[in-house]
Amino acid sequence: MEERLMEIIDPTAAREFKKTRLSLRKHSRLHHKRVGLLDNSKPNADRFLGYVGELLQKRYDGIEIVFKRKMSRTEADCVQELMEKCDVVVTAFAD
Repeated sequence: MEERLMEIIDPTAAREFKKTRLSLRKHSRLHHKRVGLLDNSKPNADRFLGYVGELLQKRYDGIEIVFKRKMSRTEADCVQELMEKCDVVVTAFAD
């Protein structure tokens, strides 16, 4: 009887950690700023962004939240609108 061997391959690579600098920020604080929250309409993105909005309002005085829901991958009109109306935009991808 021929001996059969099975090779098991682990698809996970060793983790690499790199220290990098954050990109430059236009605003150092969000007090009295307008923050856009862009939901890409994936399941739970709205819930996550709602939570983010609540945290931001608790942390920063006078912050205004502008919530926008993007209904498709190609719908880019709302991105430009948020960029024009808001000081900062946060987007979420969730499932």
